[in-house]
Amino acid sequence: MAMPLPSPAPSPPPEVALARPSISAEINTATRKQHTELNRLIIERLPLALPPIAQNPALLDQGLAAFAHIFFAFEGIWQSIEDGFHSLNKYNPDKAHEYDVCSTLAFLRPSGLTRSERLRRDLEHIAKRTGKPTPPLGAYEKKLVQHIRDTINSRPHVLLAYAWVMYMAIFSGGRWIRQQFANAGPEFWTGEPGVALAEKQDKTDVPGFSFLSFEGEEDGEDLKADFKARLVDTEVLLTDQERQEVIDGAHELFDHCIQLVGELDRKVARRAVTSLVLPALLLTVLFILVVGLYWFDNYGYMRR
Repeated sequence: MAMPLPSPAPSPPPEVALARPSISAEINTATRKQHTELNRLIIERLPLALPPIAQNPALLDQGLAAFAHIFFAFEGIWQSIEDGFHSLNKYNPDKAHEYDVCSTLAFLRPSGLTRSERLRRDLEHIAKRTGKPTPPLGAYEKKLVQHIRDTINSRPHVLLAYAWVMYMAIFSGGRWIRQQFANAGPEFWTGEPGVALAEKQDKTDVPGFSFLSFEGEEDGEDLKADFKARLVDTEVLLTDQERQEVIDGAHELFDHCIQLVGELDRKVARRAVTSLVLPALLLTVLFILVVGLYWFDNYGYMRR
């Protein structure tokens, strides 16, 4: 009698390939701690540059100018990519992949998302309001701007890191900051009491901080959704190494922003010390002059 063959052991279920999170989700996860720290630094310092402590946006101008140059740097190179002037816009068989990525970047940014033009107008308005030119870049800011340009020129895909971090900052925490600016009142921004600010968008799209607002009834929410959708289509072209470089670039950018706040703290502190030291020096000089004149009038005269 033939023995029945044993039933074969069931095959283990095939491994299900786990879908990789979106690059935006990976950036958010990798920078969560830094994001929290940067938010804390900004929330602690913002009241010092607004009423009732500050009566005009002069102090605010220093911070806005420093961060504005980050936008100027990466948006300027992005514009060259969109205009076809970047070196990788020209097809090279040896760099076919880089060409494909660069070509995709040229169509990634929705029209109306750029902030550089509004930032320049805001800085010009603040300079006119305060009667002081926009503060020049310090040594650290210059080094940071050059680093951004060098990085994106050599590895354009890292542009995704700057775009995601800086634009999403405007759409999230930027909304809260915008409201704080609006609460400062018209006199703070115009220098003229009782002057009404723009009525649209709950008086938040005004000279001085217009870079935090977007044209249209949706105030940029449509642009944000469009940008996110285009980003999903773009990231599939990236190699694992390029993807990691984007995440590392975002991590590095947060470090730079935190360092930038520290540099601004030191700059303001030096200016505050100078504002105290200079009057003291002037008073000392005046005192010496007065004493000298008194001595000369009372003693020098008698010796003649």
